[in-house]
Amino acid sequence: MAGLFWVDGNGCLLGAPPLKDGTGVRLSDEGLEVFGTETGAWSWEQVERVTVADAPVRSALRRGLSTAFSFAATAAGFGGPEEPPLMTVRVTLPEGERAYEVPSAAWPAYTEREVALSHRLMDRFTAGAARPSLLTGWWRASDCPVALRPGEREALLEELLERWAGR
Repeated sequence: MAGLFWVDGNGCLLGAPPLKDGTGVRLSDEGLEVFGTETGAWSWEQVERVTVADAPVRSALRRGLSTAFSFAATAAGFGGPEEPPLMTVRVTLPEGERAYEVPSAAWPAYTEREVALSHRLMDRFTAGAARPSLLTGWWRASDCPVALRPGEREALLEELLERWAGR
């Protein structure tokens, strides 16, 4: 996971892979594809903007407290979160906006900075100034790290944005 992006050997998604009976949003160099319970596909030339609304965001302190509470509740037999929170991917097209709910990949939440950096990278995708293969290339070259810490995710997004600056 890198910011709002789930990256693995199958490509790049916004959010986590879809839940059972859910929707996923796949990003490729060609464009954006919605799959699962809802479907659709658009080239980057057709997409005006992509944003992720209501991504779970918390400060480091709140993330730590939430994680500690969840572990304590699970240990006490009250169970833990069954499913990740959903976030809304908004795709703006010339004919209007479409919204799709996808699961969050961050547990318990993203940082404000990684959400902002992820939106900057998505803006570059829609402007044709960067490609999602930037993320899949990183994943393949990095020995497939599974769990980056929030600061590491922010640093990675900053590095990717700098690499594509001025292109």
